Amino acid sequence: MNPVEARPALRRPSSEKNGLPARQEPTPRDAARWQDAAGTWQYLPSRSVLMQAVEQRALRVAPSAETILILGETGVGKDLLARLIHHNSQRRDRPFVHLNCASLSEGLLESELFGHMRGSYTGAHENRPGQFEIAAGGTLFLDEIGEIPPRLQAKLLHVLQERKLYRVGGRQVVEVDVRVLAATNRDLSRDIKAGTFRQDLYYRLGVVTLKVPPLRNRKEDLETLARYFLRRYAALYNRPELAEPAASFFETLSGSSWPGNIRELENFIKRTTLLGETEEMETELFEEACGTAVGEPQLAAQAEDLPEVRSLREVSRRAVQQAERQAILNALQRHAWNRRQAARDLRMSYRSLLYKIKDYTLTPPTPSGDGDFPSSR
Repeated sequence: MNPVEARPALRRPSSEKNGLPARQEPTPRDAARWQDAAGTWQYLPSRSVLMQAVEQRALRVAPSAETILILGETGVGKDLLARLIHHNSQRRDRPFVHLNCASLSEGLLESELFGHMRGSYTGAHENRPGQFEIAAGGTLFLDEIGEIPPRLQAKLLHVLQERKLYRVGGRQVVEVDVRVLAATNRDLSRDIKAGTFRQDLYYRLGVVTLKVPPLRNRKEDLETLARYFLRRYAALYNRPELAEPAASFFETLSGSSWPGNIRELENFIKRTTLLGETEEMETELFEEACGTAVGEPQLAAQAEDLPEVRSLREVSRRAVQQAERQAILNALQRHAWNRRQAARDLRMSYRSLLYKIKDYTLTPPTPSGDGDFPSSR
């Protein structure tokens, strides 16, 4: 997981005002930790004014039991903000359960959320509680909430409103006491207009909405996070000479827009620490910032055929989109436009594939009689 900087958050100081924990100015500010060896939650405020405003809002609503919807691009640390909220709430000593809704099929997701009774479906050999029951008294964090199928959206809305549920195949009412936090990188307003996400569920989840800014808009945190990752992976890979690169390395960090956010930054430093020297790290960072990389002649050849654009990063982005479009089209043709089989072949969710088909304006060569795609069953 991507860390944020560390500040003790389990005990709120007596000097807090207006329900907000007093800010602590850490010394030094170049440390960032996700968790200490004992598993105690720690958190350090961001240097960015934008992110500080989000943190203040999160801390203000943390003591309540209301649902919170966290929005932001992939890799910005939405799960970390969810943990910050949990550990500053009255439920801090109860479970924090993280469920990725995009990683399971509809049937498995329903069972994972609400539990099931023995014999309710093939393979259900015993009664099993769902994540709502496992998180009893604590917090349930529903990541990628935008990927939940419409049928389960209605069931989830009922549980949020009534605080009661039925296990799959069960007849006994199970009462739940859980605070729900949800996160997504999707544009839910667009999904609502498309009819793929319920508007009433959106309003129920978003009693409070927090939008985490992307890393490119809070570059004040780049050096802090980079130093943390450098120390971590230099120690892990026994490369102590890379733990403190030249100052020019950190200056170059701001040259990239970091579309993958903190996750991209972590993976970049992990890769260059494992494979490179300090000078090579700066070269790799420069290439990352330009949107190109050494040893990718195929990508470069594809980019040559693209129309003129403003930057090399745009050339790279368009080349990747072109390759992705072709891969999706090949998979669809391979499975005679059976979208579910193509999604499994591409190892992506069915809903994500539908959006990609729409974004890339892909159409089957022989439409069915009603003008829609052939059946995906």
